[in-house]
Amino acid sequence: MNRLLLIEGIPGSGKTTFAKLLAQKLEEDKKVNLYIEGDLHPADMAWCALLTDDEYNRLCTNYPMHKQAFESNKSLWNDFIIIAYTKIENLEQQLFDYFESKEIYNGRVGADIFCGIHLDRWKKFGEQAEDINIFECALLQNSINELMLFECLEENQISKYIKSLCECVKALNPIVIYIDIDVKTALRRAAAERIDENGQMVWQESVAHYIENSPYGIKNNLKGVEGMEEYFERRMLFEKRILESLPVEKYLVHMDIDKQVETTSMFIEQLCGNL
Repeated sequence: MNRLLLIEGIPGSGKTTFAKLLAQKLEEDKKVNLYIEGDLHPADMAWCALLTDDEYNRLCTNYPMHKQAFESNKSLWNDFIIIAYTKIENLEQQLFDYFESKEIYNGRVGADIFCGIHLDRWKKFGEQAEDINIFECALLQNSINELMLFECLEENQISKYIKSLCECVKALNPIVIYIDIDVKTALRRAAAERIDENGQMVWQESVAHYIENSPYGIKNNLKGVEGMEEYFERRMLFEKRILESLPVEKYLVHMDIDKQVETTSMFIEQLCGNL
């Protein structure tokens, strides 16, 4: 049985934990492919650099110590090479910055190329995928962040695009699972968990700066942590409206952060019993 399970929600909602627990449960008697944020992905390109052959060959020449890691974390798209660079350990800062400059996200390629690449990859995945596949944040979060924050597209344009991604994988009978949680509580948990060795809330600072300086953040005067919280409040409402309109099986899982383990386990048991 070939299926696609899509786990969605805002940062700090518990998507990664949910996806891993779901995979563990399903692996008891099924073949499962789990793709969490930052993995070398068969459809999405978050945290991936898009390189030409010449650019890739130069990297292999200039950084032979990383060549094996490059090879292990690369895939192909048309005439380009995609590298999941955050999976490569001990990258020099200069090399990390170079990969970051080559990301397909953050408004670097424009909406037409961004959507064209993803639609093509999602279509190929829908045609070739086998077994049960679990995607974390690839359908809603990553697409909406790009098209809302950096391209400032209208809601109906983004909604139409998300539906076209679902159409690409309809043969896999996709199921979307959205973790519905209090926004401020989730973000504060994410901020507390994602700190540096000195206890500084580097994730919160980075994301607030990222949103504040995006075209959407500038247009809507979103500033600092409060602006970040306002953005995620808006994004969650938007995502739930899109979820309601999608022509797929979907679940809105209401989550109390203090009962997350119990709620997650109960839902996964019920879901797996029906797969």
